[in-house]
Amino acid sequence: GKGDDELGEKLMINFIKTLKEMGEDLWQLVFVNHGVKLATQDSAVLEELQALDADNVGILVCGACLTHLGLMEEKKVGQTTNMLDIVTAMQYADKVINL
Repeated sequence: GKGDDELGEKLMINFIKTLKEMGEDLWQLVFVNHGVKLATQDSAVLEELQALDADNVGILVCGACLTHLGLMEEKKVGQTTNMLDIVTAMQYADKVINL
């Protein structure tokens, strides 16, 4: 949603840290727009995302978004991908949560 950026960052950190509680129901994460910053070296949730990646949770990171934001070299977790892969992942998902 929109609102206080500081609160939004805290909520996103808590959300990512809570994802492991989903167990096997969680199979894929998709990061687009400024969400790709969560997969970079300065991310407050990088360790959590790396742990999910190690547990075979797919992490798709929009390559066009990384390029636009100048973050391609900063990405530290996940697969750099394109819109076709992102749309396909969403199509195959039983549920999609958008934040």
